[in-house]
Amino acid sequence: MPDQTKCRARWRLLAAATLVLGWPAMCLTDEVAGNPESQAVSEPEPVSEAVEWLQEYIRIDTTNPPGNEAKAVEFLAKILRANGIRYRVAEPVPGRKNLWARLEGGDEPALLLLHHTDVVSADPDFWDVGPFAGEIVDGHVYGRGALDMKSHGIIHLATFVALHRNKVRLNRDVVFMATADEEAGSQVGMGWMVSNKPAAFSGVGLALTEGGQATLVGDRIAVGIEVTQKVPLWLRLESTGPAGHGSTPKTTSALGSLIDALANLRAHEFAPRIVPAVDSYFKKLAPNFPGRLGSSFANIESAVHDPAFRQRLREMLPNLSALISNTCSITRVTGSDKVNVVAPTASAEIDCRLLPDQEPVSFLAEIERVLDDDSIWIDPMLSYGSSASDTDTALYAAIENVMAEQFPGVEAVPTVSAGFTDSHYLRERGIASYGFAPFVVPVADTGGYHGNNERISVDNIDRGVELLTEIVTKVVNPGAGPTAAEVSR
Repeated sequence: MPDQTKCRARWRLLAAATLVLGWPAMCLTDEVAGNPESQAVSEPEPVSEAVEWLQEYIRIDTTNPPGNEAKAVEFLAKILRANGIRYRVAEPVPGRKNLWARLEGGDEPALLLLHHTDVVSADPDFWDVGPFAGEIVDGHVYGRGALDMKSHGIIHLATFVALHRNKVRLNRDVVFMATADEEAGSQVGMGWMVSNKPAAFSGVGLALTEGGQATLVGDRIAVGIEVTQKVPLWLRLESTGPAGHGSTPKTTSALGSLIDALANLRAHEFAPRIVPAVDSYFKKLAPNFPGRLGSSFANIESAVHDPAFRQRLREMLPNLSALISNTCSITRVTGSDKVNVVAPTASAEIDCRLLPDQEPVSFLAEIERVLDDDSIWIDPMLSYGSSASDTDTALYAAIENVMAEQFPGVEAVPTVSAGFTDSHYLRERGIASYGFAPFVVPVADTGGYHGNNERISVDNIDRGVELLTEIVTKVVNPGAGPTAAEVSR
C-alpha cells in the first residue's frame, strides 16, 4: 500500500471493525450452511454489530456434551457469506462441525485466529438471567460463553471481516478458525483437524487463542500472555468390594473404600514449586497488591513455603494459587444406581493439572502413595505433553506494544495457564501459539469462567475489537498508520 494511503486505510479498517454496518450478501462456492433461528431482543440503547453478533452467538446452545456445534458454524458461516468470504466446513461426526476461512497475503508465516464454539453446561437455577438468553443487563452481555470463549470468536471475526472489507494489503495469510469439542478434549475439534485437515494449517506460524488476558485488580491492570500451560492429567479411580442390600451394612464396600481414598487425596497438599514463567508473572503482579501480599508476590519463591500465605492465596485468588503447585480436583463420584443397593463397584474422576516441568510417571506414583489403597485402580483418561511458545515473534511483540500504548505503565508478561487449551496441538507442530483475550476483565468477573452469571461488558467487546484490530494490523501490515488510540481521539 502506498505510504499516503496507509492512514486512510487504518481509519477505514477501524471504522469497519467498530461501527454498526450492513454487509452485502454474496454467494460462495464452498458449503452453504443454513441460518440459525433469530430471536428478537429489545435493547434500551443501540449496540455495535459485534455486540449483536455476540448476543446471537450466545443464544445458540452449544453445551458440550452433546455440543451441537454445527449450529454455531452455520451462524458464523452466515456472516462470512454475507461478506463475500469463502470458508470451508468439516463435520467429523453428525452435528459436530469445524469451520475455517483464509485471507491470502504475502509469504510471511500465516496468522491463525482460533476459538472454540462449544461451552460447558449452565444451570439456569443459579443464574440471574437465562444462560442462553444473551441479555444485556447493566451494560454487560450475560450468557454461557460470554468469556469462554464466544466473545473471543466474535472479536476475531470482526477483525477478520474488517481486513477483508478494506482490502488491507497483508504480508501473510490470516486464517479464522472455529472448532468443536475443546471443553471435552477436542477429539472431534482441533485434535481431529490437525490430523485430518492439515491443509487448513498450511504455512501457519503464529496463532492467537484463549488462555491469557488483562485483569483489572483494583485500579491496576495486570496483563498475562499465555505461552505455556499446566498439563492436564484426568484420572479415573475404580474400586471393587462385596455387594449386598443397603439394610445390611458391610464392613468394607467399593464406595466406602473409594471415599476413604478420596479423603486422603482431598487432605493432601502438593509441594509448591515456582517455574520461571510463574515467577516473573507474580513479580509483575506485585505492584498491584499493597502490603504483605504484594511483598510476598515480589518474593514468591520463598513466600510459597509459608503455609499461611498459601492458605490466603487459595482463599483470595484461587486462579493464582493453582499456578504454584500440581493440583487435583475431585469432580465426579459414582456408586450404586439405587439407594438400597450396595454396589460391587464405585468410581471417581479426578481433574489433575501438572506444572509444565512435572514428569507424569512420578506424579502418578505420588497419587498412589496418597490414596494408600492398592485395591484402587488408577486409569488415565486424558493427558498431553508439555509445550511452550517462544516470545521472540511478531505477534507477541504486537500484543506487548499495543497494550503498552493503550494502557501506559502496563507491561505484558508471559505466563502459565492453569487450564489447558487447543494451543498444545499447535505448539506440538511448531506453531507459536499465544493465549490472550483482547479485553480487560475485572477480577470479580473472572469467576464467570465455567461459573454462574458469566458476563462481559459491552465496552469490553467494542474495545476488544479495537485492540485486536490494532494487534493484528501490526502483524500483517506493519507501519500502516495511527494507533487505535490516535484514531479514537
